[in-house]
Amino acid sequence: MPSTLLKLLKMDFWKTKVRMTCEEKLGKCNHEVGDSFVFKHPMARAEGLCFGAYDPARPYISHCAAGVSSWEGDDDSVYRIHCISKKGTVWRLEQVKEKED
Repeated sequence: MPSTLLKLLKMDFWKTKVRMTCEEKLGKCNHEVGDSFVFKHPMARAEGLCFGAYDPARPYISHCAAGVSSWEGDDDSVYRIHCISKKGTVWRLEQVKEKED
């Protein structure tokens, strides 16, 4: 059985929270580096997060919550994505561990 499937069987996907944090600002944006939003479950919407960042993040919020490995070579538990603007923001997605709540 693949390791990702084993992880899913051992966790409650719907209770897994994901944090999305702005890491880099490349142009004009209402968000600032360090802005952080927590999704209470993988299909939740984080209040205050613009749709330009939320829309491309949606599938990766679920991937992150499920423990699916990312393409990041330095830490495959983290996803880094870019908002829809060509000079927008770079966001870090990571699971929120229980002790961080």
